[in-house]
Amino acid sequence: MTKKQEKINPQTLKFLTAVSSAEYSKPTLKLGSLIASVFDASLGVVYVGERASEFHGSSVNMTRQNLDNWNIIHPGLEVLEWALKELKALNPDDESLAKIKFNADHVYEEDGRVRVFLPGEDACRIELILREGELVNQLRKEIQLENYDLAIIGGSQDKRHLAHSLIQYLPSSIFVLQKFNPRKKYKLLLLVDDSKATKKSVQWGALIAEKLGWPVRTLTVSKTKRFGAGYQGAADMAKAYFEDKGIEVEQFFLTGDPVRTFVEFAGDNHFVIMGASTLNPVKQFLFGSKPIKTLERSNVPILIVR
Repeated sequence: MTKKQEKINPQTLKFLTAVSSAEYSKPTLKLGSLIASVFDASLGVVYVGERASEFHGSSVNMTRQNLDNWNIIHPGLEVLEWALKELKALNPDDESLAKIKFNADHVYEEDGRVRVFLPGEDACRIELILREGELVNQLRKEIQLENYDLAIIGGSQDKRHLAHSLIQYLPSSIFVLQKFNPRKKYKLLLLVDDSKATKKSVQWGALIAEKLGWPVRTLTVSKTKRFGAGYQGAADMAKAYFEDKGIEVEQFFLTGDPVRTFVEFAGDNHFVIMGASTLNPVKQFLFGSKPIKTLERSNVPILIVR
């Protein structure tokens, strides 16, 4: 069971970042670490490798006797060791993180994946996980197992197809980092309609605005000149929620094609938050969805909320 219907608890946020190699994953890990630090969230780092034929059995005997063989089959352990070193370098003032030692002997199979036990991790909120199998399926299982609130993924052009699969199948909210500049002060653009995910999107928007101090805008788009009771009610709810938290909000109501209007309004200076599609994966594949189409046509960072 996922937490998609629960209210966000900022004190127990859990973020997940997938890494593949030091060469390609450094920007995503860096931004994942920064985002987790800003929100004081625990951070899971997972490497998903191809399933090795030697380990197709029901269990993996993780003992020192086969450790050398494991290392040969799974370069993921080296990637996770690199990730820990990188996290330490990125957070030089984190004393609890500095005390953690990576020991490749301390690997344990549990819940269908391998966890690297980090000696000295009592006060640190870092998890290093190794999984085998198809990427999206394994990330979905990890999110379900640990109840992660947010998956952080890169947004480069060659990963667009993968990002689409992640949007369709992962049960957590998803932050696509495309062209995200941590030094830039974005305007927060919240796309508001009568969908089920709007309330959760508003919660995320308020949390981000409180943490980062970004100005907030809400945008409601109708295909006709009429804004029905559902759209108006959602916009009113969003405004009231922000105002109750002392956050000023600008409201915009526009007509036109929703995706084109979203993209044109967002330009290159907004951080977009929108709810995930309620279409089933087959219909999303055949017809697309607003989040997927917005991702295809925009170059701004997007948080897709479930």
